[in-house]
This record gives sequence, C-alpha cells and structure tokens, in this order.
Amino acid sequence: MSGESGTLQAYGHQLGLKGVGKDGTSVLEMPHARPSAPVEKLLAELTVEEQVSLLAGSNMWNTVPIPRLDIPKLRVSDGPAGVRGSRFDGPASMNVPCGTALAATWDTSVIREVGELLGREVIAKGARVHLAPTVNLHRTPIGGRNFECMSEDPLLTALIAVEYVKGVQSHGVASCIKHFVGNDTEFERMTIDSQIDERTLREIYLVPFERAVADAEVMSIMTAYNRINGPYAADSVWLLQDVLRDEWNFDGVVMSDWFGLHSTAEGVIAGCDLEMPGPALHRGQKLLDAIAAGQVSIEAVAACARRILELMERTGGLHQPPGAESTRDDVDDLALLRRVSSAGMVLLKNDNHALPLDTSVEMRSIAVIGPNAAHGMVMGGGSAHVTPTRISHPLDALTASFAARGVDIHHAPGCNINKKLPELDTRLTSDVVVEYFASSTDLDAPGTAPAETGTTGTFRILWAGDPLNRRMGDIDFAARFTAQFTPDVGGEWKFSVESVAPVKMFLNDALVIDNTALDRGGSFFGMGKPELVQEISLEAGITYSMLIELRHAPRGMGLSGMNIGAMAPIVTNQRIDAVDVAARCDVSIVVVGTNDDWESEGWDRESLDLPGEQNELIADVAAVSKRTIVVVNAGSPVAMPWLDDVDAVVYAWFPGQEMGDALVDVLTGVVEPSGRLPVTMPRHLEDTPAFEHHPGRNNAAQYVEGRLVGYRWYDTVGK
Repeated sequence: MSGESGTLQAYGHQLGLKGVGKDGTSVLEMPHARPSAPVEKLLAELTVEEQVSLLAGSNMWNTVPIPRLDIPKLRVSDGPAGVRGSRFDGPASMNVPCGTALAATWDTSVIREVGELLGREVIAKGARVHLAPTVNLHRTPIGGRNFECMSEDPLLTALIAVEYVKGVQSHGVASCIKHFVGNDTEFERMTIDSQIDERTLREIYLVPFERAVADAEVMSIMTAYNRINGPYAADSVWLLQDVLRDEWNFDGVVMSDWFGLHSTAEGVIAGCDLEMPGPALHRGQKLLDAIAAGQVSIEAVAACARRILELMERTGGLHQPPGAESTRDDVDDLALLRRVSSAGMVLLKNDNHALPLDTSVEMRSIAVIGPNAAHGMVMGGGSAHVTPTRISHPLDALTASFAARGVDIHHAPGCNINKKLPELDTRLTSDVVVEYFASSTDLDAPGTAPAETGTTGTFRILWAGDPLNRRMGDIDFAARFTAQFTPDVGGEWKFSVESVAPVKMFLNDALVIDNTALDRGGSFFGMGKPELVQEISLEAGITYSMLIELRHAPRGMGLSGMNIGAMAPIVTNQRIDAVDVAARCDVSIVVVGTNDDWESEGWDRESLDLPGEQNELIADVAAVSKRTIVVVNAGSPVAMPWLDDVDAVVYAWFPGQEMGDALVDVLTGVVEPSGRLPVTMPRHLEDTPAFEHHPGRNNAAQYVEGRLVGYRWYDTVGK
C-alpha cells in the first residue's frame, strides 16, 4: 500500500497540485478514534429498542431523538451545490459551482476555501452532516449526475475531494462522501449490478473514497443505490467491512442513500449504521424481530448505535438539538464564489485575439445570443438543487459591465431547449407569500388560518416529508401561493403545472389550470402527474394577481412536489432574429449548453449533442459575425461540430450563482482563464470507453473497459 501511495503522490506532483497527501503514510496507518466515555455511558444506558431506533431516521433529514437521555435528533442536509437545509422552499443558500467546475480549477487551495464556506453554510442550516461531496467518476460523458461528480480521473477527484472535506469539517461538522461505490449511471440506478473487477475497483473507483478516509478523516460515507458484484452496496460485507473498516480503518458512520437500503439483517451485519430516510422501512420492529430470531447480534446493533452517537459527539450534537435555519449574506463568501466560478472556466480556443474583449479598440456593440444567455444554468437538477441567495445571469452581467463603457448590448435567445416549460422566472414576480395549512381540506373551509406563513424563491419545490414538521410518515397538508406577476412581453404566454398532489392555478381570480383529474405520469420519481400546459393572453407591463392552491392527501412514501412553469410568447423565428442581431454587432457571445431537463439526477443523457437547434444556431451566427465567442454552460462534455468555425470557446460548466459576473471577469481579462479540463471532450459518443457496454443489460452494468476510463482509453486505443 505504501508503494501505491507513493505512486499517487508522484502523479499528484506531476499535475502541479498542492496538498497531495501524507507523505509516506500508508492508508492502513490511520488510527481508530479513541473510545468516548460519554458515548459509552449513554450506550450502556440505552435499551435495545432505543439503540435500534437510532439506526433509522425519524423523517427525511433527521435521526430519532431519545428525550429520556437528552439525545436530540441529528440533522443532515443535501449538497453538493450548496447546503439546502430541510426544505426545498426554505431559506436561500449560497450556491457553489458544480463538481466538474470545482475540479476544473485544479487548485486545491481554493477548494479548501469552498469547503470552509460550505461548513459555515451547514451551521447556518442547523445541520451537522453535509451530504457531499459526490466522487463517483465520469465513466461515460452522458451520466445524468456527472455535473455533481468531479472528473474521470481518480486522483484528481481524490485531491479535490480531500480539500473539500477538510474545509467543511474544519468547522466541526461532518462531510458525508458519496456514493460508495459504482453509482456511475442513472439507468436502473436502484437495482443495477455494477460488475467491476477488484483491481479496477481498487485502482480507479475506490481511490477518492480511500483518500478521503486516509487524508481527510471524513466522518461519514453514503452507500450507493446499486449492487456491487451481487450484493447491494449497503449490504456488502466485502465493501463496508473488509475494505472500508478493516483495511482503511474507517471509524465513522455509514448511511444508506435515501430508500437505498433493501434489507434488515444484512445491512446491519455489513456495517451500514443508518437507514435513511425515516421512518424505518427495514429496521425498527423488523430489526427487533431479527434480533429475537438470532439473525442479528446485539453487539452488531450496538456497534452501529455507538458510531452514530460518536458522530453526534464529534459534531457537537450529542446534547445540542439542531438550530434554526437561516440564510447567510457574506460579501467575502460571495467574492469567493465569484473567484472560484471564474477559476474553473476553461478557455478551449482563442484565435484571432478574440479574447479578452477590449473596449479600447473599435467595439461599439455586442450580441448576446443563446438559450442560456438571459437565464444561465448555475446548477443541475435533482437532490443537489438549492435556492440561491441570488443569481448573476450572463446577459445582466454583460449589460451592466459594458453599458458603462458605452457599448450597446443586443440580445436574442436563438432557440428553445426546454423539454418542459422553464420554471416561472422569479424576477417577474413580487410579493410572494406561501401559506401552509394543517390539512388538505383546509382550503375548502373559508376562514381557516394557515399554520405557517412565509415566502419562497423557487417555484420548483419538493416536499420530502411534512412541510410543517409535525409527524413522521405520510403527510396531509395544503399550500397556498400568492404573488404578483408582471410579464415583460405581451402575447400568448404558456403556463404549466406538474405536481404530485392536485393543483389549481388562478390569474386575476380566473382558473387557468386544474390538474385534479390527471393520473400519475412519471414526474417526481414516478409519483407525480404529467405536465399540464395552458396558454393565456397577457399584456406586457400589466401586473396580474397569481394564486396557486395545492391539496396533498396522504399517498405513497410521504413525498410531494410542484413545478410551476411559464414561457413568454415566441412570435418570430428565433434563429433568424439571432443571425440578424449577430450581423449588426461587432462581437457575438453565444451562450449555449444544457439545463436541468437534460442533466439531472434520475436519467442519463442520450447523446453528446447540444439540445435543440444550438449547433445550427452557432453555425449560422459564425457565418455572419465579425467575431464569435461561444460559452458552453453545461455540466458535462458536449459535442462541438462548430469548433473550427468560431473564434473562441469558453467552457463554463454549471458555475454557481455568481456565473454572470465571473464570466465577465474571464471575457474581459480581469481574471485569466486558468481552468483545465477534468474530463476528456470526445467528438463522438461512439468513441467513448464504455459506449459498447453502457448503460447495461439484463440488470447488470459490466465494466468491460476496466481501468481504461477517460483519457486512459484514448491514449491506449489511439482515438
């Protein structure tokens, strides 16, 4: 192991990175944590039933408290795009760049700062455990959650992850590194068997986890949904006991991914300490019955309970309940987000001195074109989503920067790439109020007072449990949203509703959408109704009163959600409009990419192509523009058939909430684009290492390419 460690260190120095690891220290030499007297005392006082209760959550984000012994609940919170807290519509959070953007910095010192910022965010959300970072590798460039992950390279991923974890945990809270291991596709992700030979596992896919344990002393690990060579990851004795605990000496908590535990006895025996979320599906009384039947020992249960109590002690939560959730607004942290966002942007091409943009020469007009120009994509979709404290969009930032220099900005979207209507733009709303009611029938009883009143910065909301935090299990509530909506364009607007529970939407007291009669249609993990779209004629500049009512009666696993979409009328040919604008301006900046319709937890992409007509748009603009600069706003690689026809290309990834200002810094030369590629950019999907074997067949994903992941494949086969 020491020889292998030395090889990794040498390789790290070749990359030019700092903080490679502990020189000469074997991963086997990390000491176990010393037994804690307070924990041992509590453990001795706990009944078997109380120990078992600690081994599963109470709800989506908390463990079970034991008031008799003054043991509070432990709160965890999703990452890695920020720290969301216990509500999707709760207090806003600082939104950091995605995993690929962080890895593209190739700068471990700035990643340490990002981790420290996230540690502060964890505390602000009253949590003790941050469910991040995601360190699965980019086995294929079309993986749906690639943007959360960092790289195709295990060492680069490891070095970035180590500093990320060190930064978070420097504040006395825990990182929960994920997903252990082989969760590299969204295809049949809950059941697929990732069949990976042991050498490939140890030299490629396990490396980031191993380094996080050895070099960052990460306090918790989340198991993957998938199987690993047969057993589910949460049940694998080889993975959790033999490798993680016995070889690596990991002494922290192992928790399941949400609904990722499939057993009662096997998971406990393997060392999966915590079933999430709660209430227990496979533990609780089932585990007590298994103990009584001799299938699980008291000692195995006690070991799991001990590790959970130790995690609470290490994070200061053993006798301190979770705090209130709040939003931080720190100018230094906002400046850091802007700095790291620009540091991850990669300059792929710069011909004809296209960049930096220089207003001292003849440049009087700039065309800002593309579907991601006015509304940049700062993060991907799924459980990583947070509500940012603010968003700097490219068009706004470019306008603010160049208008002061006497340069005219002209905008054209060029095309539409949405599978569904985009989220209602909160910039067009005001006076947003959210009222929660204790029962789904309360809205039908005039005069019933809401149980809770607040506001929201998002119209894409997932309620993972009771929004009023009253009980465990399934939920019964109603919600009423009111807002003032002022369209910036007149004509036939499209509005949409996609939800789990029935929703009615009104504009100026007129019923616009009612999806009550619709059945489930695949949204919200298969529990929701399909998108229902309605057109309505609106006048620009006129303010309309918006009312949305949701009634959620108990169903399924206690999950609810609602997406409200809105799209302005398209009355002209967008591509022709964009070409006209480009032909009239001195420079064209074309912001293209994907969005959370395409890159999200839950599904993989089907190709490398930019969605919609973006390739044609770039080609048309390049044919008439004096200077064409393409900004790719995507979390994963995309094909670039127009690469030879444009002057410059900047890969911006999903760069977090400071996207626009950071992009201006790069385009104007305030910041030198120092980012490097963390992943290979293939021309064709057919050329990629796992193409012949992805996504899997007969419930198995065979990693036939073995250790030849990413650039290793191209170097070996000569592609």
